[in-house]
Amino acid sequence: MKIILIGFMGSGKSTVSKQLGLLLKQPVIEMDELVLHKTSAKNMHEVFSKGGELLLRETEIALAQEYASIEEDMIISTGAGVVLNKITLDYLKAPCDQIFFLNACFETIAERLVDDKSRPLFKNIFEAKSLYQFRQPLYLKYADQIINVDNKSIEDVALEIAKSQICTNSKNQERYGE
Repeated sequence: MKIILIGFMGSGKSTVSKQLGLLLKQPVIEMDELVLHKTSAKNMHEVFSKGGELLLRETEIALAQEYASIEEDMIISTGAGVVLNKITLDYLKAPCDQIFFLNACFETIAERLVDDKSRPLFKNIFEAKSLYQFRQPLYLKYADQIINVDNKSIEDVALEIAKSQICTNSKNQERYGE
């Protein structure tokens, strides 16, 4: 089963996925890192300068298609804009996989990213907030489960997801007689 983490930039997807990987002893796939590798870019600013957001989204689709055929358990930390393209999520999520939305209020995100210069789409706080408001309904639409991350430690968020997976796996085993 794949665990797929979605959420706005700064919601904790990368950090939570690493902690969750340790808890569940599963490999962690960091889509943003794979995008950098596939595009031979040093950072997201370079990806945007090479081909704009279009290059980013096309690369995400290619990666999602590549990982769709892998049937082993893993945790996938997606880029914040993955919800902009239904094709990417359709490739990533098989019927038994779970998408977790790490939901943080904008104030929490702004506090976390105030000094982070590596986010091309967070240069202007007003544009970032508009982007956040635009994407929120998409995260909710694609999420199987919503995890509110405000005022929670990384360990608490990872544990909440892990516990939810244990319950889901138990229910599936009962349902399918495993």
